Amino acid sequence: MGLKSRKNASPHSRRKSENSPEGPKDYNSDFESNKDDITLPWHSLAALGIFVSVYVKCTSASIPTGDAGDFIISAHHFGVAHPPGYPLYVSLGHLWMRVFPFGSPAYKLNFLTSIIGGVAAFILYITTYRLTGFAPSAVLASSAFAFSHLTWFHSIGAEIFALNNLFCGLLLYWVIKFQRTSVESRAWVAMEASFISGLSMCNQHTSILYIGVIGLWMFISLIRDQAITGRQFMQTGITFSLGLLPYLQLPLSAYLSSSPSTWGNHRTLSGVLTHATRSEYGSLRLTAEERTVDFTANVRLFMSDVVNELGMPTVVLCGFCLLTFRRFSSVKTIVYVYTGALMLYTAFFCKQANIDLTSAIFVGILERFWMQANLVISLLGGCGLWTLYSLLVKRYPNLERNIYMILSIGSVLFGARQAINNFSSCDMSNNNMMELYGRNILDGLPPNSVLLLSGDESSYSTRYLRYCTGYREDVDVIDQEMLGYPWYKETHQHSFNHFIFPYNRTFYAWYTKLARSRGQDYDTFDYKDLFDVHFQAGIPVYVFDLMDKTDEAKDKEWQDHYEVEQDDFVQEVRRKDHPQTLDTLLEKMESRKATYTRQLCDKSLYPERSWERSIAEKFCSRQLLIAPINAGLQSIPDVYGQGHLLIENRPAIIRIFKILRRAQETLTFKDGNGNDELVLGQSDYYNLGVVSWMLFKNYKRTDELLEAHKYGRVTVEQWTLFLEKSSDVEPKKQITEQIIKTLLEGVPDLLTNKDYELQF
Repeated sequence: MGLKSRKNASPHSRRKSENSPEGPKDYNSDFESNKDDITLPWHSLAALGIFVSVYVKCTSASIPTGDAGDFIISAHHFGVAHPPGYPLYVSLGHLWMRVFPFGSPAYKLNFLTSIIGGVAAFILYITTYRLTGFAPSAVLASSAFAFSHLTWFHSIGAEIFALNNLFCGLLLYWVIKFQRTSVESRAWVAMEASFISGLSMCNQHTSILYIGVIGLWMFISLIRDQAITGRQFMQTGITFSLGLLPYLQLPLSAYLSSSPSTWGNHRTLSGVLTHATRSEYGSLRLTAEERTVDFTANVRLFMSDVVNELGMPTVVLCGFCLLTFRRFSSVKTIVYVYTGALMLYTAFFCKQANIDLTSAIFVGILERFWMQANLVISLLGGCGLWTLYSLLVKRYPNLERNIYMILSIGSVLFGARQAINNFSSCDMSNNNMMELYGRNILDGLPPNSVLLLSGDESSYSTRYLRYCTGYREDVDVIDQEMLGYPWYKETHQHSFNHFIFPYNRTFYAWYTKLARSRGQDYDTFDYKDLFDVHFQAGIPVYVFDLMDKTDEAKDKEWQDHYEVEQDDFVQEVRRKDHPQTLDTLLEKMESRKATYTRQLCDKSLYPERSWERSIAEKFCSRQLLIAPINAGLQSIPDVYGQGHLLIENRPAIIRIFKILRRAQETLTFKDGNGNDELVLGQSDYYNLGVVSWMLFKNYKRTDELLEAHKYGRVTVEQWTLFLEKSSDVEPKKQITEQIIKTLLEGVPDLLTNKDYELQF
């Protein structure tokens, strides 16, 4: 049967006519035409609409976590993102932001990414359908991949993974196109694949592992069949080079843009190559850290994630495909190529992923790179469903229609199950967590100050607000990691209003150490130099975590002259000879401007390996523990001692009590059942109990027993909660249990007498 007659036949009659007693049905055995059938079936267009609609519905409302902030800032200002620069994504984002009229800069790029993600899922759908001619296979493969949490979550925010999924899907499609094209036309198909490969390398370098396998197979096939001339071979190389043209964005940005947040100096060829090859990170590693790779542990993690993300049915069908595909001539070679690419990619990443597997957040970073492997596993799972169908129909030909209906319904139900299971965790349409986080950091700063940042979530959120929305333009936001690169001063000094580079040198940071290990050296300054020049100029300096750069004594010298004190949500750098009074400290605590929301405070809302959970933990610890306790209590020696003078300072203790109590009230939210739920950690209960106990002692000394008992009741309540939430609290456990016992023995009705209820 020729290709034209296949198009005119009904799907069911076509399947039936191709059943033969010699072996399993092979719908694609007659693909010998040198013309591509580019007609898209109606169900593929329906799938495109579903994928794009669902992703757009879930598009992140504001700046997402991860590296999204860097991409948004770079696209907004036509700057350069972190290595290797991702010039294609940044350029597309820059153009999109100029033509798309709705939303903030963050939402615009998120929206574009959602469309790209939906198209990537559609490409997988039509690739699977082109491979098998079996719609249920396309439904299973595309829904397993598109509605997995990993793919879905990283396709609705400003990340490069959706575009990488699209290009890898196109490469997989072109494998089929190459194999089923006439020999004399394959050289042109190879040129098309070469151009796609070049574009793919302008986005994410991990695609090179697929490009290498697919390109080598195409080259060997062309040589074997004598289907390529020397001229065509050169043209293939040229088309690959044309695909790399987006890298011109790097030098163009250096000359045409004054981006306040660009990465690297790209005015020279060496600068462009350094950035494009990720040599500052380590070209073949995920991080620049020297860490032993546990290959076996990485493999176990990968296998576990595949099952969790794609579902056991997809994994089983993938295995079934690998067991049976050699019986189907139309897919045999193609599956070999897919399997080779998958094995190379998986082995390479398991060998090179120098990630700390004891850290949940770093494991989450590693998981994102499994999407490229999941793409092939999903496709092979779809192919496995087709081989299963073919073998079943061969054995039970009279049940063909029933088998087709069962597998069709099953694939749809599986896709629906994937979508329902992951919708709530992937719906970011109301999530503005990162923006709130950044605002809380910036709101605590006085006018015309300098803020030193460490960590992606704090750096990207504040820099996005500062440089894309104009929020707190009086504050200079400095990323301490970037400050350590020799190009930072030249490329960023124009964007600062107050920040001073001491002695025109480079900050001593991890990259400086790495450079010295490579035989390079730079004149550097340290924290003391940095603090000295700003205090001499009268410029207030605040930090949001100091970088742990080195154990060298010189780097600790600043601690002899300066101290870092919690001042609202950030830490103020102060000279030790200018200590802060308790009254001044409490005034700052009472005037705090923190914006509390459940999504910013409740870590239980987020998966363990997510950036959101990390942010929630850090936010709560800073707002409830570090600020009121470290600054308000631990700055006073022996504050927990019974004989300390603070016990005599009733007004100060009451002010501290109100600060802590207000924090508890502010962080009380409604749970799913409409009941009050307090988002707190064990230390917060303990500390409020300490202050309550101090007030109990104070009032008891003056024989104001009613007031004493009110605070004694709060002490018992808070410490009881502390003990309930604590697993290992020795020796605090013995102390608190003894005080609770003493209070209840002295006043048996302490917890039941309404007169002892403290009205707030």
